Amino acid sequence: MADDNDGAESVLAGGWLSPRTLLHKTTKFVLNAAHGKTRSLIPTSDIGTVAETGVVDWIEDVEDDDIAAGMGEEVEQTIMVPERDVLMGRWSECAVASGEGRSPTPPGMMRLSRSVPPRRRTAYNKDPQQRVGAMEPKRRAQRGRTVFTMLPVRVVGRIMEFLPVDTMLLVANICRIVRRAVYLHGPNAQGMAGDQAYTSVGLHMWRVRVQQMGWRMWRERQRGRERRLRVQAPQSHVVLLEHICGVKDEAGILELLTTEPDLVFKALYDNMIGDYTAFSTMIGCVPRVVQNANGAAAVAERLDQLLWFARGRFTCSSDVTNMRLVSAADRFEAEYQAQFKHAFMQGDCERMQGCARVLEHIRNGRSCIRILVDAHPLFSSAPPAPYADVLASTECVTDAHTFGAVLSELDNLIAEHARVVHAGLPSQVLRQSALYCFVQDLFDAKRSGVALRALQNMYAHLRSMPVAGQDASGEQQRRDVVPDEATKDIVYLSTVASIVSLLLEAADKWSHMEPVSLPRGLGRRCVFSAFEDVIDEYVQLERRVIERAYEGELSQWTLKVRNDSMRDTALESNASHKDESLRLVNFRLRQQQMEEYKDRVLLLVQDKLQISMDTETAGDGTRRRRRSSASQKEMPRRTVVGDVLGHAPVSIDLCLNMVLTNRDTIDRLAVFASAPQDMRLRDQAQDAIESVFCVLLRGIGNHVRPAYARVVAELKDLEHSVMATMQTDQSALAQLEQQTRSSFIRAELRFFELIHLCDLCVQILEIYFKSFMTAFIDEHDFLNTCNQERKALERAVDDSVAVGMDCVIEIIMRQTQHIVDTQMSADYSPDSNVSLTLTPTVACTRAVQFLGESTVILQSMTGHRQMRTVFLGEIGVRLFYVLLEHIKRFRITEPGGFQLIADLNLYYDWAAEHVDPETLRYFTALKDLANCFILAPRDLRGFLQDQYSRRTFDGVMRSEEVYDVVACRSDYRNIRTQVEGHCDFM
Repeated sequence: MADDNDGAESVLAGGWLSPRTLLHKTTKFVLNAAHGKTRSLIPTSDIGTVAETGVVDWIEDVEDDDIAAGMGEEVEQTIMVPERDVLMGRWSECAVASGEGRSPTPPGMMRLSRSVPPRRRTAYNKDPQQRVGAMEPKRRAQRGRTVFTMLPVRVVGRIMEFLPVDTMLLVANICRIVRRAVYLHGPNAQGMAGDQAYTSVGLHMWRVRVQQMGWRMWRERQRGRERRLRVQAPQSHVVLLEHICGVKDEAGILELLTTEPDLVFKALYDNMIGDYTAFSTMIGCVPRVVQNANGAAAVAERLDQLLWFARGRFTCSSDVTNMRLVSAADRFEAEYQAQFKHAFMQGDCERMQGCARVLEHIRNGRSCIRILVDAHPLFSSAPPAPYADVLASTECVTDAHTFGAVLSELDNLIAEHARVVHAGLPSQVLRQSALYCFVQDLFDAKRSGVALRALQNMYAHLRSMPVAGQDASGEQQRRDVVPDEATKDIVYLSTVASIVSLLLEAADKWSHMEPVSLPRGLGRRCVFSAFEDVIDEYVQLERRVIERAYEGELSQWTLKVRNDSMRDTALESNASHKDESLRLVNFRLRQQQMEEYKDRVLLLVQDKLQISMDTETAGDGTRRRRRSSASQKEMPRRTVVGDVLGHAPVSIDLCLNMVLTNRDTIDRLAVFASAPQDMRLRDQAQDAIESVFCVLLRGIGNHVRPAYARVVAELKDLEHSVMATMQTDQSALAQLEQQTRSSFIRAELRFFELIHLCDLCVQILEIYFKSFMTAFIDEHDFLNTCNQERKALERAVDDSVAVGMDCVIEIIMRQTQHIVDTQMSADYSPDSNVSLTLTPTVACTRAVQFLGESTVILQSMTGHRQMRTVFLGEIGVRLFYVLLEHIKRFRITEPGGFQLIADLNLYYDWAAEHVDPETLRYFTALKDLANCFILAPRDLRGFLQDQYSRRTFDGVMRSEEVYDVVACRSDYRNIRTQVEGHCDFM
């Protein structure tokens, strides 16, 4: 490295440098890469030029030998502190300093000494020729100094991973900053190892060293649990570690690698470094390994250990040593490979097993396995007749049935190869590996696998099926013609899913095969590897098919709703008051019919989804699923709500059909979601399942939201109609009021039935999610897209219900206000010659009657008690403020006060029957306050004081509102001074 600005290649390649130079140059490269060369944070000299930079603990002109001799690590610092603080133990870590040669210690103070590591070190360029810039000697002497800063410890640890082992240890021992980043108690701490001797950066550094030898350490994902730490080591290293440390299983290795990775590495390093470095001087032979090993199998195992060890490149001459090691291992393996192949051609099984016992210890026996697989007649250029027939049968695969015939032939071939490997290979592990390699080649595109070829022919046939109405000639005319493109896509998707299921069943059968079985996980991995090329197109087609199906059904429903709306408009003009009265009488009957209908639909959902509401999972915790079929797509086409209401605002049939279609799609995708966790295909299938479920949620939302929008728009139109009715002449008021009342009853009925139907839709979705989707989605994962879509749909329904209920309540209150406004002023200010009846007035009676009718509808059509309480409470509060403003419009005499109390008692009776106790306080306070109109002026002040002392108006009315009510007395101007004088409560 001639230039300090060289890149990473020049830093880590080429000849090995001294620790100081390597750290200097690597630090400069890291800082340049992190901050850019235009705004580098590399420390510069005071004269503005980069001199040197790095994490150092030495003077620049000190040689490496001087550095190795060591320098002071810490600086003694003397401080003076109050004696009181020392006695209280605040400076217990410091020692009392000697006072020799120092100024006298002031009274009440103590001189202490402590060791403080220097935070900054300076470097000097003593050679004037190396300095840059033409400056005066005095200024040059003042500014020719460079300050070095410390890199982050993770960067220091990363740099150490690229050094040879001996250089790494040397730098860690002589460099203070590196030592502080790696060690807890320094490099010379006795009897400490692992997490007791090293920091987290140091432990990670040793783990990386171990992983450089081919070890693998990862966190395995587990559904609903914390990720589990796993470790996998080369088999030859596991044998060596068992011999050295006595560790046999994965748990013991994982514990060592987690707590004491330095001991693991040092044990392996000390055991293999001698044999490894021997290859740097011996070319083309096995030097010390043959001398120390006991037999050819031991030599093979030692060579395999060294091949894994060589991956770490732990010495400065690793390139040459690795090349010679690989050459020697190849020669050794080639010799026994030739013997194994010759014995296989001769049919000498005993000799084959003898050679395989040696070859299985080096490179996992891949050489002898490859010989057996490549020699199979099926993979030859000109296979004999039985195998040629198998290859020819793959050209005729068109569906799952014809593929099943090819699969039976493949089962026979796999069983035949299992017998061959059982005879020629010694160990069960080697036999299973040979069988796995053979099955893998059957599904491998590079080997032109038989199974993969059959699948490709089937894909081509399904995607080229003619559609009715298209021109088809020749061979295409003889094929099955599908009615449309949607059916063609469904046939393709269903056939592929069925074939995957057949192959998975075959993989389960291979796991119980004799005399050699293929592990179930390996067999399933081979099966899924054949579909990795088509999974992208498959999941995209699934999304397009279900989106197209939902769009078609929703567009048909929208057209039906539009036609029904035009028909209803024509029929509304002929509706009679008698029919509307009948509807009002039968509200509770309609509520009962709705509940019966909901129960019937939920039973139908259980039957269609083949689930039980009590037991949705099997005994082993897994959900029982079945593949969809065409016969299970029936839907209820007529409902009780449709018969009674005429036209339901939403279609339960449509929602159930969408759920069943979604279930069929997810059943097909679930086949791919059962792939091994580390396969990309599994993640794609999982993402597709979540996406398809989100399409269902959005489809239901697109069906429900317009229904609410139509009903809310109708209710808002009725609000304006009520306002217009309030401004109509008295001659046409009765007829217009009756029409408005009838329209409101019809809209209110439709709105509350819509609430029931949407609640039923949400229940169906919840049942479907709990019984099917929880196998793929964690319902407690609030970051999951499906859970967010579910919450969004629920919020949309709740918001629509709240908006609709606000419109209903507003219409009720406007009509109530309209009735109350018909109150005559003479009712509360009667003539003196009129006798009092003390019965409610006509306006009050009509208002309470209207409120009672509306309450009956609300109570009968609102199934949830809590929601019913909230709505009635809101009506009660609004009615209170309507009455409060209504009272303020009149001048009330004493006889009128008795009449007002009679009206308020009737309102109170309605509230006591329907609203909650908290809302009832409003009517109680208003009824008590009405007594102010019948009291003598001298008693009025005491009455108000008594009411305030009992806190009658707390949280109900402000003092200003109480005053406005009292001021409605007809004689208030005359008695005002008696009420307000020196008033401390109004």
